[in-house]
Amino acid sequence: MTARTRAAAPLALVAALALAPGAAGAAEDGPGVTLPAGPLRVGQRVLVGLDGWPAGTVQAEVCGNTARRGALDCATGDATHAPVPPSGRARLPLLLAAPPVACPCVLRVRTPTGTAAATADLPLTGVDAPPAAPGVPAALALDALRADDRSGPGGWFGLPGELAVRFTLRNPGTEDITDPPFTVLVGPPGRARTIVAAPAIGTVAAGATRDYLITVPTGAAPYGRFEIDGRVEVPGRPVAFTVEAARRPWGLPVAAAVLTAALLLARRGTRRRPPTGGSG
Repeated sequence: MTARTRAAAPLALVAALALAPGAAGAAEDGPGVTLPAGPLRVGQRVLVGLDGWPAGTVQAEVCGNTARRGALDCATGDATHAPVPPSGRARLPLLLAAPPVACPCVLRVRTPTGTAAATADLPLTGVDAPPAAPGVPAALALDALRADDRSGPGGWFGLPGELAVRFTLRNPGTEDITDPPFTVLVGPPGRARTIVAAPAIGTVAAGATRDYLITVPTGAAPYGRFEIDGRVEVPGRPVAFTVEAARRPWGLPVAAAVLTAALLLARRGTRRRPPTGGSG
């Protein structure tokens, strides 16, 4: 017999199915993970069944403490990566590594961005690890923020361009934070009301940092300052930032000065030209 769980109930065993060679369990909504029945032991090789997953790469890792603190509870350094075909079904050979903290243990499977994930109860023996320390509430910290004009040569002459906003988020907590809502507004200072397409935050693992880049269109305003407001909605502890950038199309005054100088030179040349004529 085998034990099976779903992303909809990440910490509960929701089905028991047979995992015979060449056979797969019945599919339900959402990604699923199928494990052999226990007890299992550290260092044992098992065959994990996956179904209902998006095509691409998945990461599977053994976790203690029921993975309550995310990556801090998982043997991430010994994780196994494997491709999933368009059918969404795959079999993953897995070496059961020792988690960094004591059981209850689970097998956590997720996509690189964390948009699809499932956790299966793992009856693992041979774990010699301390119990997990008390958790820290989920939070994100803003470590770096800057904005620059990235309009290129066209922007030198007041043509439509864009600003580049770069920022770094750090997760000082003990749980992964995955895809919190993120909104970005742009406009004149104090009046940033235009919505800008914001990138997905993805997963910021516990104790990790991630860098982000947003491109903000500026239109054809030849000069001016812009304010960009961002807000990441971490439950109970949102992260907000404001940054300003200026467009300075220096090509316009340079071009005007060059044109003025050329006109002055042309007029002087006209005045100094000697009169032409012939004698009889």
